[in-house]
Amino acid sequence: MIDFWLIAAAMVLLAVVVVVWPLWRRRSNERVDRTALNVALYEERVAELQAQQRAGELTEAQVQSAQQEASRLLLEDTAAADAKRAPLTRGIKGVLLLAAVVMPLAVVGLYQAWGNPDGLALYREMQDTPQVSSVEALIDRTERVVEVQPTNGEAWYMLGRAYMSAQRPADAVQAFGNSLNQLGEAPDVLAQLAQARYFANGNQLDPEAVAALDKTLELQPNNPTALGLLGIAAFEGGDYSGAIGYWQRLLQATEPGSQGVEAIQGGIDRARERLAAAGGTPPAAVDEGPSISLRVSVAPELMAQLDPNASVFVFAREPNGPPMPLIAKRLTLSQLPLDIILTQADAMLPGVTLSAEQTLEVVARVSPTGDARQGTHLGRLDDVHAGSGEQLELVINQAAD
Repeated sequence: MIDFWLIAAAMVLLAVVVVVWPLWRRRSNERVDRTALNVALYEERVAELQAQQRAGELTEAQVQSAQQEASRLLLEDTAAADAKRAPLTRGIKGVLLLAAVVMPLAVVGLYQAWGNPDGLALYREMQDTPQVSSVEALIDRTERVVEVQPTNGEAWYMLGRAYMSAQRPADAVQAFGNSLNQLGEAPDVLAQLAQARYFANGNQLDPEAVAALDKTLELQPNNPTALGLLGIAAFEGGDYSGAIGYWQRLLQATEPGSQGVEAIQGGIDRARERLAAAGGTPPAAVDEGPSISLRVSVAPELMAQLDPNASVFVFAREPNGPPMPLIAKRLTLSQLPLDIILTQADAMLPGVTLSAEQTLEVVARVSPTGDARQGTHLGRLDDVHAGSGEQLELVINQAAD
């Protein structure tokens, strides 16, 4: 901040100089011009007296008397002019001095009232140290961000995630709620809000959390946070069959080979053991049916233009049917190129099945906002049939309509 105030002080000083300098020059010029005029008149009067003396019109005594009178008038006129100018000069100097003192104070006061010094200080801090060393430091910085920008929904979401990392679910509930108010019904925010409410309520789903989860799965049926939380809640409540069902859906939506697969499968195995010990029957595995094998990639000329953290939605739909996709997977642009398999386990709605007779349109859409309905770029394949066994190349190579 010190450089900002130094620059502001320099600008104020320059403004004062710009005002004072012309006035000072004007007063100096006026004084010089008046004095020069008086001296010129005095010299002219002396020359005239000397000429009259040489012509014999005046005696030497008369000339000396006249010169003394001219000198006296010169001194009196100069003193009178200075006396008239002095109060005005002192008044102007006083006004300018007062302005030079008041102007910086007024600038500082107005900036404090109308400016954003906290935001500027925070911006400088983030420029100097973009990475923080601890969760507590991240929370402190993000709290200051939302204080300066209370309508920043993404910042509220980040603050909620930080609170969850610090085991502060009650604070996270408030942060996710504020994020939801700014961003609208975003699936990820709804799921995180439900999770925060679950932990803040002693590992119990209250009605608000259930409503948030229902809305999440309505907007994004394979949301991993929602499916994982519902599985945990069902397991903790003794509904092992329900837990297995949620975790199987989560497993099918998780990229093979990722870190979460082993943990999810471990949860399913534990739920099956508990269910078997209680004499229950595990739910049947989901029949995945015919599949579509894809290699999803981005055209090289587009990759540099896109955010690597943007979401990529890969989905299949009937060309002449409703716009709602039949099956879909969510990826991240940084994962591409990637080999994936779409099956009816990726269905958006219950009861969806695929058959080899269906003609499908397969689309990959890039969405920086995470909204599957909107995107910036896409790739498309027509006349796709499930179960062909052929791996298709799906390249994102055009701007979205």
